[in-house]
Amino acid sequence: MNNKWYSKIAVATVSLVIPLIQSVVVSLVSTTPAAASDRSTICKQIKHAVSLIEGQPSNYEVVGELCYKRNHKNVVHLLISGATYGSVYWDFPLHPQRYSYVRALTNVGYATLNLERIGIGKSDRPIGSEVTMQANAFVVHQIVQALRDGRLGEFSKIILVGHSLGSGVAILAAQYNDVDGLILTSFLHAQGPGYGDVGTSLYPAQQDPRFREQNLPYGYLTTFPGKRTIFYSIPNADPDVIALDESTKEIFTIGEGNTFAPIVTSPNNVQSIRVPVLIVIGQFDNIFCTPSQCLEAQVEPTYYKSSPNVEVKVIKNAGHDLNLHRNAPAFFATAIAWSNRVFYSQCQPWKDLIPMNAWELGLAPNIVSDNSLLWQQSINKLITPHNCPSQGRSFSPESGW
Repeated sequence: MNNKWYSKIAVATVSLVIPLIQSVVVSLVSTTPAAASDRSTICKQIKHAVSLIEGQPSNYEVVGELCYKRNHKNVVHLLISGATYGSVYWDFPLHPQRYSYVRALTNVGYATLNLERIGIGKSDRPIGSEVTMQANAFVVHQIVQALRDGRLGEFSKIILVGHSLGSGVAILAAQYNDVDGLILTSFLHAQGPGYGDVGTSLYPAQQDPRFREQNLPYGYLTTFPGKRTIFYSIPNADPDVIALDESTKEIFTIGEGNTFAPIVTSPNNVQSIRVPVLIVIGQFDNIFCTPSQCLEAQVEPTYYKSSPNVEVKVIKNAGHDLNLHRNAPAFFATAIAWSNRVFYSQCQPWKDLIPMNAWELGLAPNIVSDNSLLWQQSINKLITPHNCPSQGRSFSPESGW
């Protein structure tokens, strides 16, 4: 079939489907977490014993949720949240069609492991001074090994996906040389004008109404009530999302605080990374770049001297919390397109992108005009085989668990 004619059919189909979706979407929006609302997606809780330092007993337990479809690609995205965020960030329960990374990735065939970092959520909570960036990275390393050897799955490819502090964890975890790729979001080796505001927004978590009755160990912090707005570009955020973010916020340790800043200020820590890297930052993320040009993003690829492939994407009109802005699907689609291109032997057929183009965008039609990254590319460009190199990789869908 002629590619140009095929592309016109695809674009026409999308343009017809979007208005139809918009006409019915109000009655169909779900407030159930993404994976739970999609019956064809299988999710199961995982628990794994870990230690904080190599050579010590595995006295702590971390918890996560592994989600996938039956005929999924044998590639898993291991999700690592940022400071004062947990697994809710990746699978947001309000309007998951728009805000859930888990839903977006599993809908196109990837598996996700939405990890509760050590110290947060249902995972164990050591003394705050012991939960450092290095301890987080070693915990992730142990999870990666379990995803490869059959204890948590047998995945051929593992991509670490970090948000903010979680991206710093992913950078350190990549030093163990047992992952295949990195998606680093909301993180640059730079300090934007709002970088210092994060520290002044924190106070002891024991004083916060959400954690007052949880008997937290010493050394845990969270944001003051009403301070979640520092993570958003307000014109592009739903007040209901910010409110739910406040009520589901998580904690952050003094150990992480003491060991995070050197990762930001030392670009040399990524020079030895030898896997493909995707870096995604919001145009108005003033924690790590200077809005609205975010010129710091242009410099970032030069630090990854050993990586075979480094890409940087700036998502227009988004702030620090990429997943929680109205144009979150633009980020999700960017992550999907990169994963397909770098790790999967075939491009995603245009018919499988229809849920992203029509269903998700039916909820937020302004995304098309607001984002200059993916949506200005033609459908033909997205499906042309030479734009999705296999790089010698070939995967077969996993038959079961």
